[in-house]
Formats: sequence, C-alpha cells, structure tokens
Amino acid sequence: MAGSRESDVIRITNHGTERFVDTLAIEAPLSMELTHKGETYPLGITMRTPGEDLDLTVGFLYSEGIIEQYNDIDNLSMSEGVISVKLRDNLDFDVNSHRRQTITSSACGICGKVSLTNLHQIHTKRLNESFKVKSEKISKNLQLFNTKQPLFQLTGGTHAAIAFDNNGGVIASREDVGRHNALDKLIGHMLREGPLNNEESILQVSGRSSFELVQKTIRAGFPIMASVGAASSLAVDLAREYNLTLICFLKSKSMVVHSAPNRIT
Repeated sequence: MAGSRESDVIRITNHGTERFVDTLAIEAPLSMELTHKGETYPLGITMRTPGEDLDLTVGFLYSEGIIEQYNDIDNLSMSEGVISVKLRDNLDFDVNSHRRQTITSSACGICGKVSLTNLHQIHTKRLNESFKVKSEKISKNLQLFNTKQPLFQLTGGTHAAIAFDNNGGVIASREDVGRHNALDKLIGHMLREGPLNNEESILQVSGRSSFELVQKTIRAGFPIMASVGAASSLAVDLAREYNLTLICFLKSKSMVVHSAPNRIT
C-alpha cells in the first residue's frame, strides 16, 4: 500500500522468538520553497508520509495564513522531495513571518518557527453558533471514522483527519504519520476542490487535541472538532477564544466538551 513498506522483525514473547514481516508507515522529508516576485525562499522541511504532497503543501500554506484561496498559487510542482510554490505577485507575503529554522517533525508542525507572535494573527473571526448537532451523530461518526483509516489498520502508525457533513457522510479523509500533516492534507484537498465551506461540517481527528490542531481547525472554519484523546491547556484556551466546540475523549456513549457546548443538543 502507498505510504508503507515491509520490514523484517523479530517478535519476543514469553513463549520464545519468531521472525515475521511487519509493515511500517513511511516517514520521509519534504522540502518546501516559495517564489514570490521573482525571489525564492526556503520555507522549511517537514517529515511526513509521502503521498498527497500537493494537498499537504496547499493545506500548510493556508493554515499558516500565507494563502487565502487556492488561486493565490500561480504554480505548484514537485521534484525529488522538493515542493516548489509560485505565489501570485500581487499577494501580500512576508517571508520573515513564516520562515523556519529547523526541520519540522511529524509530531510538531510549529516547531522551529522564528517567531510565535503570528500564531494568533491568522484567524479572522469567532465561529458562529448557528450550527447544531445531536451528540448521537458525533458518536456515530466515530464508528465510521475507525473504518476510514486503511494505512493505520495496516501499520498502526498513522493519524487521521476526517471531515463529516451534518448527515454523517464523509466529505474527505487523509492519513499521515503526523497529526498536523493529516489535517493539512485534508484542508489542502478541500481547498483545491473549491472555496472552503465548513460551517456545517464536523472535524474528527485521532490522538490528542493540541494547540496547533485547534488552530488549523479554526482557520479552516470547522465549528466542531472531535478527538479520541485529551486536549492541552492551550488548545482549550484557543477553542474558547474562537468559539470552537472542542470535544475530547470521544467514545461510543460518552464525550467531554471543553468549549462552546451549545452546538451539541
């Protein structure tokens, strides 16, 4: 399967040892560079699962506030692990706000940013509360969520981000070794399909809810984000500030709502 490879391993148990072939999720570097008004800038290197790299790049650029729509990109190409992006010349772009000094790991997408001052500046407005959903629907989404992760089922080593509509249908899904990469891939795919329209959509992610995932969720306009893990303090603070309904410890019969509970009926 794409995004995975086999590896010879040894299993050790109380009954002895055995050799078998395991399947690993691939983690590999992807370098991004931007060209704007004839000047080319290295944006950084991220560790990701290869595949859907164009989606990843577009989602990353949007999440970072570099672009507002897919049409802000004049050209997008990839060659030997390097993504080259040419922005429209009339786009307002400040390279110093987005430059990174280190490699971004699959576990952390904001690591290495030269400045953290712009992390709160990429949002536009608080999310409105017009969208309501029954808690049973969110729990039902979890059942479908668990069946839409083929790479995880094969390797046990990836995260997923899935967008659901109000009827429980899957809008789109993406997987990656990094939580933030999976969400950027999802956002990028949706943005390449057309303008984002997530006012009545629900985002489901694996793992815990970090500040960065909440930030990307708000940026993409999802009013509800649900995860199976815990939330960090900064994630909760940001969710409350922007009126995001943040659900954690989602299970078939229970959930913990940290913010904006009025959307859940």
